[in-house]
Amino acid sequence: MALHTPLAAIAATSAAVLALTGGSAASALTPTPMPRPTSTSTSSGEGRVPAQDRQFLIQAHQGNLAEIAAGKAAESKGKAGSVRSIGAMLVADHTKLDKKLQQVAQRLQVPLPSQPTARQQTKAKELNALSGVEFDKAWTKAMIYGHRAALAAANKEIADGSVPQVKALARASKPVIQEHLDRLLAAEKALGALSPARPPSILTVSLPRTAAR
Repeated sequence: MALHTPLAAIAATSAAVLALTGGSAASALTPTPMPRPTSTSTSSGEGRVPAQDRQFLIQAHQGNLAEIAAGKAAESKGKAGSVRSIGAMLVADHTKLDKKLQQVAQRLQVPLPSQPTARQQTKAKELNALSGVEFDKAWTKAMIYGHRAALAAANKEIADGSVPQVKALARASKPVIQEHLDRLLAAEKALGALSPARPPSILTVSLPRTAAR
């Protein structure tokens, strides 16, 4: 029987905002601070999924989408062979990771955005405007920061998550992300690129605010 209470209306509105905005994310920069997880539910399906686990699913999914796109850009625009090969690796690995993530999200009835965040898309366009060695260096730096952020998000889910299936996704992603990071660091060294004091915002995750109680 449908509920017609103010709380139900707020929950329905929150679910609609989550599905439409996709945030304002994995992977490797300092992610935008996320709200502290709460037990507030946003839909009937999400009521049994704590906020930390929902947030990880959304963050990791958008990170996967952004890195798949970034990998394809590296395959086509990269000047160095190492950049092109890492790009191909990102496409293959993040496609596999995201397929498993989407299966878990579907079982848990957690809606996922259909594309990276607006910020991710804007920064991707900035990278795509570069070429040659300039593209290689900027792309490598962005991917290093993104993968470091993805590792941090996975560690947080492993430590603070509650849903076994979601925690398993985080554990499974760590060695893949670490391998990418190791390859990226080696490529950065070869390119003679030095990481900036502050990371670019490409692939940074910003999750939607939880509706007020």
